[in-house]
Amino acid sequence: MDTPRHFLDLHELDAGVLRAILEHAKALKAARPSRGKVSLDEGAPLDGMMLAMLFEKPSTRTRMSFNVGMRQLGGQVVVLNADDLQLGRGETIVDTARVLSRYVDAIMIRSNRHQNMLDLASHATVPVINGLTDLLHPCQTLADAMTMIEH
Repeated sequence: MDTPRHFLDLHELDAGVLRAILEHAKALKAARPSRGKVSLDEGAPLDGMMLAMLFEKPSTRTRMSFNVGMRQLGGQVVVLNADDLQLGRGETIVDTARVLSRYVDAIMIRSNRHQNMLDLASHATVPVINGLTDLLHPCQTLADAMTMIEH
């Protein structure tokens, strides 16, 4: 089995890859039918894909941006808030990683602890996206870079 390609830390990507990600995002944004319109067309880039969003700490903007973005690209989401997770009640982050990997195509985690995100990524068999930890917020950094490029 191939190792999943995670998005955990911008420092793991070289400048060329970061530029390519931003250019691709810019092209996808330009291709939207209209601002805020959700595309559910078959053949969309993430058609049939499922993203689990784990929130150890709540966030309106992170939740909305990932949810809307997945739908615009044809995918779906499952949201698990801190109260939905069994972490701290007998289930480990390793168990969570293994179980979720059976059901979804990728996992986004917004965690209070950077180590939780690293443990999730090391045991998941699907890509893990760092939605925020106490150390890093790579998705926000990319969004900020995109805003600077556009304006």
